[in-house]
Amino acid sequence: MYGDDALKLVREAKRTADAPCIPPYRDDLVRSALLEIQHLYGSLTDIVDQRPTVPPEQRRGLTVAATMHNLGLRRSKRCLLAYTRHRVDRIIDTLWDLGGGSGSSGAALPADARRNLSPAESEFVSGYTALVSEYRGHYLDVDVGAALVPPRDLFVEVRVLKDCGEVQTENGAVRLVKNSQHYLRRTDVEPFITAGYLRHIE
Repeated sequence: MYGDDALKLVREAKRTADAPCIPPYRDDLVRSALLEIQHLYGSLTDIVDQRPTVPPEQRRGLTVAATMHNLGLRRSKRCLLAYTRHRVDRIIDTLWDLGGGSGSSGAALPADARRNLSPAESEFVSGYTALVSEYRGHYLDVDVGAALVPPRDLFVEVRVLKDCGEVQTENGAVRLVKNSQHYLRRTDVEPFITAGYLRHIE
């Protein structure tokens, strides 16, 4: 039935709204919905072209058919736009959670998130991070990616979830080995916590 694939995209976006990582891009459903929109547009064009040539008593049926095709086309288009907007919002939120979107293209995103992006979304990440970096260049003394709420403690206790190797901090080098615990400055470890390498121990 018309609109089923587009509706599946909206349901998937709603289902994965609270997922910790950006879900894989559903290229199969997007392509299917786009093909359906093209088919509906072609049929609508044919119906509109036929309308002047048919007898007046049959025009009402063509008007109803044209209306139904137009509504189906617009509904599928709205579903595709909602799915795309949801993914763009998730990408932007993830970029800001990981340090404000600065960095080089997809390097600002974890590898598992980068694998789930479409080529167009990867291009968007590149453009967005370049734009944020350019914007930050005008305000060198202000960190636009910093948290809006000030931290309660300057130092935090963290547990290492993935090996990070040796990391330079304000107090010198620290070796972050899996399952070890450290008491470090929050500003030194915050990028590692948001990237999932460390866990803050309350």
